[in-house]
Amino acid sequence: MISKENLYQLRQKIKAERPLIHCITNHISINDCANALLALGAKPIMAEHRDEVADVTASAKALAVNLGNISDSRLAAISVSGDTAKRLGIPCIIDLVGVGCSKLRLDFASDFIGRCCPAVIKGNESEIRAICRLPHHAEGIDNGEKSPLCDAVYAAETAAEKFCCTVLMSGKNDVIADKNGVYICENGHELMSFVTGTGCMLNAVAGAFLSVGTPLEAAAAAAVFMGLSGEYAAAVFEQKKSISRFHGTLIDGLFNIDEKFYSEKARIFKYEKA
Repeated sequence: MISKENLYQLRQKIKAERPLIHCITNHISINDCANALLALGAKPIMAEHRDEVADVTASAKALAVNLGNISDSRLAAISVSGDTAKRLGIPCIIDLVGVGCSKLRLDFASDFIGRCCPAVIKGNESEIRAICRLPHHAEGIDNGEKSPLCDAVYAAETAAEKFCCTVLMSGKNDVIADKNGVYICENGHELMSFVTGTGCMLNAVAGAFLSVGTPLEAAAAAAVFMGLSGEYAAAVFEQKKSISRFHGTLIDGLFNIDEKFYSEKARIFKYEKA
């Protein structure tokens, strides 16, 4: 079970402990991910040379990897870091960017999950369906599903059971699932889909929470705080009508959200089947 109060306390724990998070992400969003971790209170390290990543991962409190904009060198680094995290018991999250549109990514992700056993698997509904070998309608790296919430829940539950992990499925409503149940996070704003990197930031933020909480708590807290940051930034957008300002203000949200804002606006609940 998770509660709103516990999730907020995890954010406070990150600020107090300043955990080092090893983040191997794509070059499109690497700056956003590093700044998101700093704003949250964690310390990012973005090393990706295969000859040093084992040492870096070994010194970190969590590992967050991302399949966006992949290259041979980055895949090799992810593989080495994943093996190190598994060997040392360091919690790991993988973002399944594009596995629904590329056999290379799908095959690599399947091997990584089977070998490295990440605590959390993150993706949109099309990506989660693809990794489970369920029918999907990926549109490049974007979600192409138009299904009702119950279908998204089914896909998340299937992945959680198949891979013995927590699933963080991003979307209009984020779905968080493990073997014990499903939670729905309703926070967020449609403007988040108009700037690049928000999904990558969610993965990195989940990595930070993974260093201080259970996989289920980490996935839920990341969904709530990124969603709230989107709402915080949207309020600024309404004043300035600037999408670039909205992008930057997402980082402000992660830094500025206080207990009052959180308690009034966080919307996460246990999913109950009809």
